[in-house]
Amino acid sequence: MRWLTALLASGPARKALGVALAALTLTLFLINLRRAGESAGRLAERIDTMEKVNEA
Repeated sequence: MRWLTALLASGPARKALGVALAALTLTLFLINLRRAGESAGRLAERIDTMEKVNEA
């Protein structure tokens, strides 16, 4: 376990960990954005259907 602490204490390893965490954060943000877009699309489709039914 001591070797892990020593590894993470080094500058390049900490920088690589920061980059990896930033990439993970960005990936999760984009996935969440995609899901929100799909949800909004379904809601818009439902509203369009309700408007067509109300016109009939």
